[in-house]
Amino acid sequence: LSLLDDVEDKRNFRVPEEKAFILTTGEKIFTLDELSEAVNLIEPEEFRFHVNEQQNDFADWVRDVFGEEPLSRSLYEHPTPLRMMVSIEKFLRPARAAAS
Repeated sequence: LSLLDDVEDKRNFRVPEEKAFILTTGEKIFTLDELSEAVNLIEPEEFRFHVNEQQNDFADWVRDVFGEEPLSRSLYEHPTPLRMMVSIEKFLRPARAAAS
């Protein structure tokens, strides 16, 4: 079940503090919009810490916190910063169009 099923603004839907994604820098991510920005802007070492052969913390967070299986699968299938950002933006695009 998706946390976002009945949410109009999926881009800016903010999870509670205890569900935030915490980067190794201590920065917290609360929204899918922030995740999109983070995967694009974080240092390569930070990205590889979270996304590597053994794990994909971003995809797991999307699945476990938001309940968004299709987006999570896409993040697993496209484990590079640019491709992950594109996957998130594609997911959020209907939300952006509806909000306009």
